[in-house]
Amino acid sequence: MHRLHRLLLALAWGNFALHGVALGLSWFGLRPGSVAAPLAERMAFLAARPAAWSWGWGVWMLCTFLLVGYMAVLLRLLPERSAAAQLALVLTAAGMAADLLCDVIQMQVLPLVAAADPPEIALFLAFERLAFTGGATVANGLYTAGVLLMTLRLRGLVGTPANLAGWATAVSGSTMALAGLLASPELLMASTGPTIGFYGVWTVLVARDFAGKAGDKAGGKAG
Repeated sequence: MHRLHRLLLALAWGNFALHGVALGLSWFGLRPGSVAAPLAERMAFLAARPAAWSWGWGVWMLCTFLLVGYMAVLLRLLPERSAAAQLALVLTAAGMAADLLCDVIQMQVLPLVAAADPPEIALFLAFERLAFTGGATVANGLYTAGVLLMTLRLRGLVGTPANLAGWATAVSGSTMALAGLLASPELLMASTGPTIGFYGVWTVLVARDFAGKAGDKAGGKAG
């Protein structure tokens, strides 16, 4: 197996595992300080600067690098680097830039504003909305567009399960983006799990199909 195929498989499983860890940390460590909690409770939680809050967003930041790394390696493995595939990587990288900024606001700015004396409620809500919509709609929307474009480019190169996982990621990711526009924590919570789950499965299935084809070619040459 070519080293790029091995790297793609490693990045796929890394994406699958780390995104799963991030989801778990979100439920147990981030939810008390998120918009899902009452305003007074989440401000009190963030004012204490809990380690779980920083660790949780730190893991999500690592996830963005794995996502972009996966797309970059996948682009290199394509037989022809079409404009759609290149645009998919550009959109994903742009999503990473937006995501990292929003994560920094979550990690550093919101706890700082929450701890102000007297409380700066209006300022807190403004930064919170910026991070919420920026992450769910802008960053996730760019990621979703990147996965969709890459899924379209991979037609004929991967199997039906991988294609279906790509489309499922695009549909649930679009729902996440809508949740950011509507400022709906309920819709965001309902769509985040499926989006991350389908994305993780997509990365693994695509990498598996590419590795399988590489093995078949190697076997054919040996025969």
